[in-house]
This record gives sequence, C-alpha cells and structure tokens, in this order.
Amino acid sequence: MSARHAHDNEVPLVSSAGSDKVAEPTDPYVATAVSFATPGYDGMAAMARAFVEEFALMGWPAEHILRLFATPSFAGAHVVYRERGADYVHALIDDVFGPREDR
Repeated sequence: MSARHAHDNEVPLVSSAGSDKVAEPTDPYVATAVSFATPGYDGMAAMARAFVEEFALMGWPAEHILRLFATPSFAGAHVVYRERGADYVHALIDDVFGPREDR
C-alpha cells in the first residue's frame, strides 16, 4: 500500500493492475443494482419462501408472518404480497407450516 497522502480523508487503494489509487471525496461511489434474466427461475418465489422459512425458524407464528407481508414498511416481503396477492402468500405459508386446519 502507498504511504498516506497530504489529505486526511483520502484512503489508499490498490487497483487490479497493481498501481496505487487514492479514493477521493468526489469519486462516484454509486450503488447500482443489476438484474439478470434467468429463464425458468422464479426469484420472487424463492425470496418469498426464504422470508417465510427464516421467520418460521425464528419462532414467528404464521399469522405474524402474513402481517409482515401485508405491511408496506417490509418492502421485500410486501412486493410479493402486491405482485402475487394474499392467496399466494397464504399458500406459501401453508406450504411451510402445514395446512391451517393442522395449526
């Protein structure tokens, strides 16, 4: 790594080519999301199931998980609720917990 430069807020970095580069406050650090087409893979279904399973493993009852999906402040789960609907979320919860009659 290179020695500290005159500015206190600079952070020395090493590029992939091996030369030193100093991060400057004006460098454009912008988070960029990229989606890839994955034919045959339903990422929303996988995400939704992961939410249900994760909260179930933490001991949340099915009713609380359903409320999580219905609450807009839980953006990841709520997009599933908006896009797929309440029946989809109920079916997913039933698949993880078992049918409602059994609970």
